[in-house]
Amino acid sequence: MAYFTIITPTWNQAEYIEDTIKSVLEQRFEDFEYYIIDNCSDDGTEDIVRSYAEKDKRIKYIREPDKGQAEAINKGLRAASGEVVCWINSDDFYFDRYVLENVAAYFKRYPKAGVVAGDAWYCDREKNLTEYNESDRGVGKKMLRRWYYIVQPAVFWKNHGVLLDESYTYAFDWKFFIELFGEEKVLWAHEPYAVYRMYEDNKTGLDNAKRKKEIWRLQQELGDSRLNVAWCRYVYKAYEKAEMKNKPGAKKRIDFMSRMLFHLSGRRIASF
Repeated sequence: MAYFTIITPTWNQAEYIEDTIKSVLEQRFEDFEYYIIDNCSDDGTEDIVRSYAEKDKRIKYIREPDKGQAEAINKGLRAASGEVVCWINSDDFYFDRYVLENVAAYFKRYPKAGVVAGDAWYCDREKNLTEYNESDRGVGKKMLRRWYYIVQPAVFWKNHGVLLDESYTYAFDWKFFIELFGEEKVLWAHEPYAVYRMYEDNKTGLDNAKRKKEIWRLQQELGDSRLNVAWCRYVYKAYEKAEMKNKPGAKKRIDFMSRMLFHLSGRRIASF
């Protein structure tokens, strides 16, 4: 049994996954197991992972088909023996070699905490740091129900067997953290834990109508605000129309409107 279980879902990320693996294996805190769940990549990812797994027995490599990222992560969560669990995607990496050591120290110092959420950087494809993100953005966990401000690879939680909703493709992590943060005491650790790579092809950079539709669905499930549900539906329909007509500029205008409305409404209306 390890103290940490770290999970990396991957599919055709040979360009980036070595950065992820190295950032995990170079951690000074060594008591962890590391599940890499590969959806049968065919771009060289397998060779990279196996080269590390042969040298480090903490890596558990599962290579088999899955129906999406949420299912892949759930495979790791079901197998996890660690007291604390987390996942880090195969294009992200930990900020430095002290991350796990610092997280373990926080859980030891604050035993009632169920979640430790750290700060994070965004970076570009070449790992140039571009934007710093505070863990709570100065608003706390209640705002998470409308604004997904969490940078996921910087979050660690005590292992209670909770799983992701596999019916979501884009918003599964948002829904998961809303539920987790609602049930657990969250410690906001204002120090950088992860670096999140932002580029056009990843799910966050690829903000499309399908993701907006899931946000609308999530807001319907939460049932907090009819007005917010209506706005999320409008944004989804506007995105869908813009994509059908191949007008990316229309999506940018909607994004601008969303941010303006977010501030004008006192952060009560949001779609991101």
